[in-house]
Amino acid sequence: MPSAKSETRSASSRNGTVGAAQRQAPAAMTRRQARDAQRAARRRREARIKWGALISVVVIGVLIWILVAHPFANGNSSASKANNPYASCPAATATPVGPLGLSAPSTPPAVKGETKTGEQGLQYIDMKVGCGPAVKAGDQVVVIYSGWVQSTGKLFDSSLQHDPSQCGGTAQGTCGFGLASGSVIDGWVKGVAGMQKYGERRLIIPPALAYGAQGSPPTIPGNATLIFDITVVGINGH
Repeated sequence: MPSAKSETRSASSRNGTVGAAQRQAPAAMTRRQARDAQRAARRRREARIKWGALISVVVIGVLIWILVAHPFANGNSSASKANNPYASCPAATATPVGPLGLSAPSTPPAVKGETKTGEQGLQYIDMKVGCGPAVKAGDQVVVIYSGWVQSTGKLFDSSLQHDPSQCGGTAQGTCGFGLASGSVIDGWVKGVAGMQKYGERRLIIPPALAYGAQGSPPTIPGNATLIFDITVVGINGH
């Protein structure tokens, strides 16, 4: 049987062990809390990274949508110009576009500008230079025009006198056509080519490029030189 002294030592030993355990417990708790805090901080960092990536994807997607759906959003009109090369052209001002029956000049009005000579005796005067790509053979063109017989000065035709729905026009006072031989007289094929949108040109067309020796009775006699004042208001739907 153990002695009292031995029991005293055993009790002291047990008390010492309990005290050491009690002293170690706070330290162990602190280490667990530190690990938990580190894990929590890591989760927060990961969450911030995920949210940041998500927000970046959303912002980039919105910017792409804006640029695709609204080509003017980036401060320039390059995309629009690619679709409509005449977007920046000012509107025509010199030649009126009015209701049916608007009177064209009964005789060719005086114009200013250099008279130039083209193919086969065709002459032209650029009264106003237009804007954008020039008309070329094969294009669909909408114009305002008036025509006179040079020898008499008499008006024989004008788009201002036609119903645009009957002559390919897009507005009152306009007519449209394909710039090709057989669709219009050769003087127009050669003379309208090179014009730009809202450009104004006078054509002086010799008989060989107009109606020749037979003319176009009753308004155009044979071997007539014709004068046309033409304003281009549309090219290939623009």
